[in-house]
Amino acid sequence: MQNSIKKIAITGGTHGNELTGVYLINKFTTNPKIIHRDSFKTISMHTNLGAMKQCTRYVDKDLNRTFSKAALADDTLTSYEDKLAKEINQKIGPKGSKDSNIDFIMDLHTTTSSMGLSICISSTDKLTWQAAAYAKDKLPELNIFRWQGDTDDAAFVSSIPPRGFTIEVGPIPQGVLRADVFIGTENIVHTVLDFFELHNTGKLDKHYDSVEIYDYKKLVDFPRNESGDIVAMIHPDLQDDGYKKIDKGDPLFMTLDGESVNYQDEDTAHALFVNEAAYYEKGFAMCLTEKKLISLEF
Repeated sequence: MQNSIKKIAITGGTHGNELTGVYLINKFTTNPKIIHRDSFKTISMHTNLGAMKQCTRYVDKDLNRTFSKAALADDTLTSYEDKLAKEINQKIGPKGSKDSNIDFIMDLHTTTSSMGLSICISSTDKLTWQAAAYAKDKLPELNIFRWQGDTDDAAFVSSIPPRGFTIEVGPIPQGVLRADVFIGTENIVHTVLDFFELHNTGKLDKHYDSVEIYDYKKLVDFPRNESGDIVAMIHPDLQDDGYKKIDKGDPLFMTLDGESVNYQDEDTAHALFVNEAAYYEKGFAMCLTEKKLISLEF
């Protein structure tokens, strides 16, 4: 069949303190029959063993920001994660190759933000979007986010093969394993594997020509003083309310003295990755998005 998928990778532990992916890979590696489908091969692998051993996000730098083509080609980059990225790229890439070792990837992540079940896509590949639309159809509570944020050249693990996306589930603290998040993530994985089995065998009973998404608008930092110190927190009305609709005048932050800092843009937005713990070091308090229905006929 045209565009048939022959090999899928499921990766976890890209951030070593996001234990859902770590332990799902343990499960899949111990019992590979769970992720077996007849029409393609599925492999599972940990990506950042060094960070996993320490139960930290990374050893030297964020592995999930090191897969730009420029970084992969730069032999002067010698951090633990830069070296590791080049090894992973050879295993499941190489990135940009027409003969990639992997056809599709799911990289498993969790977030401290209240985002429920989410898929994050940077790809423009039609089959990737079809897989996400199928998953949304089967799991209506699933959200799809098109990410165009803090990285050039889509430098994520999921950008290595020609197709793929990141799975984000939360809220869950870093370094914690929770059954509901574990089960929810595994449900997405199996749903996507089922899609490709149906796709490969010509048994899909529905064509997806559109899907509802949250489309990236901009990243917003905390209010800070001249020294760079945070002077306001996420407002209580926004905290723990993932994908909340925000209109002009709605509160985004609350100062340490209890005053509201409000949204000033004219356009309605929806907030996600709100108060994500790992993004404090990046200078992000939240990501603002636009909720829209997009065509998949591209």
